[in-house]
Parts: sequence; C-alpha cells; structure tokens
Amino acid sequence: MSDEANVVPDMIADPSAFEDDAQFRLRAAQAAIRRECGWHVMPNAALAGTLNTRGGTVIRLPARHVTSIESLTDRQGNPLAYAYDPETGLVESLSGGFPVGVAAIHYSIHAGYNEAPDVQQVLISAAKRAGMSPIGLVKSQSTNGSSASYDAVSLMQEEKDKLKPYRLGGLP
Repeated sequence: MSDEANVVPDMIADPSAFEDDAQFRLRAAQAAIRRECGWHVMPNAALAGTLNTRGGTVIRLPARHVTSIESLTDRQGNPLAYAYDPETGLVESLSGGFPVGVAAIHYSIHAGYNEAPDVQQVLISAAKRAGMSPIGLVKSQSTNGSSASYDAVSLMQEEKDKLKPYRLGGLP
C-alpha cells in the first residue's frame, strides 16, 4: 500500500483559483445555519433516506416542517402503519413498534419551509459579516455594553437564538 492512499486532499485544491466572493460567503453561512439546525431548513424539498432505530413506538424524522410523507417502510420495503403529528414532528407506530437496527426504516418525505424570512435574515447577516473579516481572523464586536467574538462564518449567539424554532429535535 502506498503512502498516497493515506493522503487526504485539501478542501481547497487550488487556493490561487479560489474566490472568497459573496456567493461563497452565502454558501458558507447557509452551511453554518444547516449545521446549527441539524437539517436543510429551506426550501421545501423531497428527501429520502434511512433511519437507524432502537425500535419503540415513536420516532422522529430527520427534518422539521414535514409537509408530506410519501412512504415509510421497513428495510424489505413493507409499508409501516403510522400516525404523524405535525405539531411535534413525531411519528407513532400503529402496529406495535418500529423495526430495530441500522437502516431499519426507509423514508420518502417532503420537508422544509418555502418562506422563513428570519432564517434568511440570519443568512444575510452572517454572510455580510464574513465579508468584513479576512479568513481566519477573529473579530470582536461591542454593542450596548455586550461584546461578541466570531470568526468569518460562525453564527453569533443572537443568530443561534433566532434559529431555535428550526432546530431538529426541538419542539416547534
């Protein structure tokens, strides 16, 4: 086995061709929001995947604001009987319990918000702040006696607080 097999490529393969422009900063801020929330948040989109479960009668899908569940099956493709509560985002088994194991449940859903101005405001704010800070430089800002430090594309506590209703796992 050669040493080349253990070399992990750089995230930016050619730094001389890299542009830290507005589009890049928007994508970086969007990634920070999605990381903070634990799912894509917006727009409403078709999602499909698998869930690992320990069984039980209640599961949570890996998204909030689920607008439709096209299918929920076991790993063999057998439909599961369920009730979905859009207020809590929880899915209850109507047949005694969900299957147990890795990739035990397969789902196909639509989820996400088409409009979320508060999320978009956080996105724009974080992207603009990133444009004012050279990469890697930590800035400090003081407003009304409070100070906050942040790096180029991290979210400030105030922004994280605005995203609380959109976090995966929390109640609406």
